[in-house]
Amino acid sequence: MSETKNLRFCVVGNIIAQHIDADGKLLYGSKAFSSGTKVYIDDLTYNLNQGRVSVIGQNRFGRYVVESVPNDLIENVRAQRVFKPVVLQIMDHLEFMDGWTWRGRTAKDKKEIYAFVEMWNNQEID
Repeated sequence: MSETKNLRFCVVGNIIAQHIDADGKLLYGSKAFSSGTKVYIDDLTYNLNQGRVSVIGQNRFGRYVVESVPNDLIENVRAQRVFKPVVLQIMDHLEFMDGWTWRGRTAKDKKEIYAFVEMWNNQEID
């Protein structure tokens, strides 16, 4: 891995422990992720109108996957530096193959991550 690819700034969060679905049934975590799973949020494709966000996380079977998760199933959103090689490889793969763009390691990226975290934590989620 090159010197510029050994870390990235990223928005991370955790999947909530439990929630009640539209039918009144108590569910734990999300369909793909168990409760408390750390997910890496793609803030550049975030869309408030859709109510979903793309994330990378370790699924219920122990494999890292890319999933779309409802905003209200993510809590404890914060900015973090990512060093985990498997997550960095997935980010690189998504950029190369699918044209996604993830944050890098510049001061501008860090500032934008912190602004996104502040926006996320100050929004009203129904």
